Amino acid sequence: MNLIGSYSYALVALSVLIAIVAAYAALDLAARVTAATGWTRAIWLLGGGAAMGIGIWSMHYIGMLAFVLPIPVAYHWSTVLLSLIAAILASVVALHVVSRQNMSGSRVVAGSVLMGAGIAGMHYIGMAAMRLPAVSHFNSFVVVLSVVLAVLISLGALSIAFQFRNEKRGIGWEKLAGALVMGAAIPVMHYTGMAAASFTPSSMPVDLSHAASISVVGTAGIAAVTFIVLGLALLTSSVDRRFAEHKLQRSEAYLAEAQRLSHTGSFGWRPATGEIAWSDETLRIFQYDRTTTPTVELILQRVHPDDAPLVRETIDRASQDGKDFRHEYRLVMPDGAVKHVDVVAHALSDQSGRIEFVGAVMDVSDRKRAEEELRRSEGYLAEAQRLTRTGIWAWSVTARRSVYWSEENYRLLAFDPEGGIPSDEAFYQRVHPEDRDRVRREVFVETPEEGSHFDVEFRLVLPDGAMKYVRSTGHPVRNKSGDVLEYVGTSIDVTERKRAEEAQEELAHVNRVTTMGELTASLAHEVNQPITAAATDANACLRWLTRDDPDLEEARAAASRIVKDAMRAADIIGRIRLFFTKSPPQRELVDINEVIREMVVLLRGEATRYAISVRTELAADLRQVVGDRVQLQQVMMNLMMNSADAMKNVDGTRELAITSQPADNEELLVSVSDTGIGLPPQADQIFKAFFTTKLHGTGMGLSISRSIVESHGGRLWASANSPRGASFYFTLPSKAQLPA
Repeated sequence: MNLIGSYSYALVALSVLIAIVAAYAALDLAARVTAATGWTRAIWLLGGGAAMGIGIWSMHYIGMLAFVLPIPVAYHWSTVLLSLIAAILASVVALHVVSRQNMSGSRVVAGSVLMGAGIAGMHYIGMAAMRLPAVSHFNSFVVVLSVVLAVLISLGALSIAFQFRNEKRGIGWEKLAGALVMGAAIPVMHYTGMAAASFTPSSMPVDLSHAASISVVGTAGIAAVTFIVLGLALLTSSVDRRFAEHKLQRSEAYLAEAQRLSHTGSFGWRPATGEIAWSDETLRIFQYDRTTTPTVELILQRVHPDDAPLVRETIDRASQDGKDFRHEYRLVMPDGAVKHVDVVAHALSDQSGRIEFVGAVMDVSDRKRAEEELRRSEGYLAEAQRLTRTGIWAWSVTARRSVYWSEENYRLLAFDPEGGIPSDEAFYQRVHPEDRDRVRREVFVETPEEGSHFDVEFRLVLPDGAMKYVRSTGHPVRNKSGDVLEYVGTSIDVTERKRAEEAQEELAHVNRVTTMGELTASLAHEVNQPITAAATDANACLRWLTRDDPDLEEARAAASRIVKDAMRAADIIGRIRLFFTKSPPQRELVDINEVIREMVVLLRGEATRYAISVRTELAADLRQVVGDRVQLQQVMMNLMMNSADAMKNVDGTRELAITSQPADNEELLVSVSDTGIGLPPQADQIFKAFFTTKLHGTGMGLSISRSIVESHGGRLWASANSPRGASFYFTLPSKAQLPA
């Protein structure tokens, strides 16, 4: 005959309450385990499993104590401990499963089987710990039913815990409702298992070794310890959540500030549902307020009409093929302003295969404006290069080759941009053979590490046989250590300048020849004087030698005078020949006082012819200048001849004064003053080509003189004298370096 038992409804209610609290703790702990990583995750997994296992075990044990038999019942404590371990292991398995990133069907089934088996094992191990004078019998069907219920309840519990594991969800009523469902379901398995057992009295003696009876106080103690453990677990979880939430809030604040500073917003999009989530910065970029629910249509409302078809096509294609996408388009703001945005999205898929895009929206308006400014600047630079016929290049010291040529550089040097930057050897093949070795020596190619600035002119022979004159300059670029990294420079087409210089040289030569033609009579007189003197001295020498008693000393003196007169005539003829010689300019150190004296001697006959007195005041120890002697002589000749012409027909004193003296800025100043008719009314026109006040003048003398002076780095000007006459002044730099 079976013993009839009854239940203490207070303890049953207590067990259910413990189950609900344990379920709530399980949901809370699942969130902490999910959020943790590394060793922190392991600690939360073990600690949470222990707290949850104690709660489940306490519910089970108090449920057993709620079953009252008419015989004394004791419990074998080691077996009870074993049931507690089974409950903890089942809880650890449950927390491990629900804290995974993804929970597949096979994983949740395996987890629910293990958890259900652990709970069922805990239950029946706990019943095996009972020591009483009776024999236990179990209904196999009900036992199997209890195990099935344990597995199904575990499956439901795992699903609920997985749904509420995110610590930002289920903090309030949702989590409490889930805990009530789990807490009510877990005791079902326990009391089903209890219903499977029946007890028959036995006269066999009971082994009470290592067994203890549980009093009301003991029951209360178990419940109290359980609530303390679960309370501590919840408190620890709450504190940790607070810290995590604070850290997350700070991280989100940093992220929001970073998005604001970088003008980059984030978004999420689920094509299947049309749900779109925007960050605050994305809302700011599109200029919608926080209450706005973003949709595809709202996006298209902001898109520039010209870009809308492409944006819609991109959205439709992404929603269909579920692939990453990136595109740029314009937005038109309510105030009419236009923004440029760069959108990039990455496709993710969940277990059900649904696609979700996560991406970023970058406001690239500033970048677009900068790119437009850069393109415009590059266009201006390219046009300026084209107009000035100036190309730009860069040459790498490490690579030992050119790394950049501008378009104008290709055009200037007659290379095809499609073929890329030519090699150094290909470039040198274009250089005129007579200039090639000189260019190699003067530029950086032989010793690039020295980092010397260079400025060289050379000729190019183009593929069609035409020839260009090119001026190339290069400047070394160094790093902080002073090492030369590269050379940056320019190539300038100076062909027209060279032709103009050649034309000017030709014109200057014509001017010299013309001027010398005007001085024919005076020059003939200058040459005739030493020749006549030489003839006279030759006759005297003959007379001294043909005497009966030759006077050798007198003859020697006469011969010396002949040599001197011949040298004087040769010197005058040499200076005249220089003026007629047509040769390229030769820069050398020139003594300007010596040039003045030579011109005074050369024009002495002209001065005598028109009763012009010549006075010179030349500064002693005047620094030399770097220049072309013949060109400087031409300047002095033009100025002195103009002064002489201005005084030919004036009454009164005719004086030509020439001075030289140091000036400011390490220059020297030369002046040519006369007492002639003075400057014409159109004084501002006198240096222009073809302007003349002479009846047969060419109008080129002063223009050429100014060009020569300016090509030497100086300047030429004129002023009126009081009461009459004019003065011409020119300066020349005395610090220039002699070319290598």
